[in-house]
Parts: sequence; structure tokens; C-alpha cells
Amino acid sequence: MLLPPPPPPSSLLPGGAPGAGARAMAGPELQDEAGLREQQNEDGERGRGRATAECARSRASRAVSEAEAAASTTQGDPEGAGPRWGAQHAGARELAELYSPGKRLQEWISVILCFSLMSFNFYHLLFCLRLEHAFSIIFGIFAGIITADFASGLVHWGADTWGSVDLPIVGKAFIRPFREHHIDPTAITRHDFIETNGDNCMLTVVPLANMAYKLVSLSPEALHQSCPWECYVFALAIFGTLTNQIHKWSHTYFGLPRWVIFLQDWHIILPRKHHRIHHVSPHETYFCITTGWLNYPLEKIRFWRFLEIIIQGLTGEKPRADDMKWAQKIK
Repeated sequence: MLLPPPPPPSSLLPGGAPGAGARAMAGPELQDEAGLREQQNEDGERGRGRATAECARSRASRAVSEAEAAASTTQGDPEGAGPRWGAQHAGARELAELYSPGKRLQEWISVILCFSLMSFNFYHLLFCLRLEHAFSIIFGIFAGIITADFASGLVHWGADTWGSVDLPIVGKAFIRPFREHHIDPTAITRHDFIETNGDNCMLTVVPLANMAYKLVSLSPEALHQSCPWECYVFALAIFGTLTNQIHKWSHTYFGLPRWVIFLQDWHIILPRKHHRIHHVSPHETYFCITTGWLNYPLEKIRFWRFLEIIIQGLTGEKPRADDMKWAQKIK
């Protein structure tokens, strides 16, 4: 007797697939299993006892981390050579060793300056708020979050797709973490607060410093008029600063505070299942990692692919060539 054919695998994204390359490289069984494990985790959190939930989260963490990392590399293991992903991958070990004391110092300085300016600006901004500007302020904050999400995608796409670790200054300092992340996706969960957030703090120091200067130099009347704009800049700086921390949480499958899980479940910040789509090799889609709100619309209009076609046509460089080189490193 003939058995009925197995049901087709579920798509990665309701309403559309994330991209041709991702469809070709993704293992549907891998995605379904990861999704099932995480759903079991969520059910355990809602309806079971604390001990059962903790056990379910641990199992889900191991399964999803393995699935996430396995999907992040190219298929096949030529000549049976060593681990293809994770902390023991030859490329991951070499990239991790490039993290230098000078880089660590830069991160410490950036974090201290950024959070000092952030606290200063928040205190002074409170005195600029007026009830008549409530709608404009709310709109400015929302626009700042959207802008931060797009900026995170632009930076993420640029560092993932172009450049090399061998570039002077920026290669080892800023491109290296992106290469390491695709080979060892859970490495970010082992980074402390300084290493996780140092680079983002460096990027937001300048707008925060400019904002601080205006808050102490402009007249009260001018500040009241510019309050919605300053709220936009402040929201952009806050969410831009926290982008990599949010990214880290999207790779953490157990031990997260309940308020972080709540924000992820309501898609106020980047959800775990949503970000897993990016970690399907060749990592060509879903680059926005602050809230992830823009990922689906940008994918539908093929925004990143359009930019890649233009840049490749002008320069002759192949997208993600350096990323693939590190993923294929075996010794």
C-alpha cells in the first residue's frame, strides 16, 4: 500500500518567504523543529510549574542554539574537517583572538560617555515638555524608533555584506564582530555589557553631545519649540544605543527577565523567532535588529537586493564574499 506524501514544510514567514537564497539554503526540518521547541518552551512558561518551565527553556535553548548556528553556515563539510560552526570553528577562534586591549579601552570610554550624556539629556529634556506638544512628542518618539530600526539594518547590512576583516582600522575593530557572529551566533550571549554595547555607544555619542549643548545653550522658548525634534533625536539615540543589547537578547533562550520576554512577545523589541530568519545562510535578509518592524516591508520591495545589485555593478565586488570566506575556514 502506498503511503501518502509528507506535508510540505511551513514557510519561514507568514505571507511570504524571506528570499530566494534563504529558501535554498534553509533546512525546513531545522526551522520546524526549532519553532516547535520554542513553542513548547512558551507553553511551559504559561501553563506549567516553575521547575517544568525551567527544564523546557533549557531544552529549547540547546535545540534552538544548535539549529541557529547550524543554519548560519554553508551546507556540507568537505573532507570531514572539524566543526563547521560554533566556538570551536577555526574561523570563530581566530576572529575571537583579534579582540584587542585597545578595542576594549575604546568600548569603555564610549559606554561611559554615552550613558553620562544620556542621563544629562534626559534630566534637562523633562523641563522642555509641554502638554500642548503631546501629539508631536509621541510622533517624534515613534519616528525615532523607526529610524533606529532602519539605521540598524543599514549598518548591519553594510558590515555583513561588504568589506573585509583585513581592512585597516575598521576591519578588526568593527567588521570582525559581524564575521564572528555568523560563525558562532551564540558568542554574543557570552559578551559582557561593555563588549556588547561599546560600538553602538560610540556611534551615538556625537548626537547626544550635540543635544546636550543645545539643552544648555538655547533659550527656554527655543527649547519648547524644538522639544518634539529633541524627543525624536533622544529616542533615536536610546534605541540606537540599545540595539546590540536587544540583538543579544534575541539570541538568549533562557534566563531572560520577564519584562524582556514581554517586549519580545509583543514585538516592541526584536523577537527571537523573528531574528532567526536572518541566521539562515547566506544571511541575505532581515537585517534590522532593533525592533525588526521594517524587515518584512523591506524584504517585500527587495530593498537590500536592489542596493547590492547597484554596488556590485559599480565595483565588481561580490556581496558577502568575505563572510563566506570565514565560514569556510577549517584551520
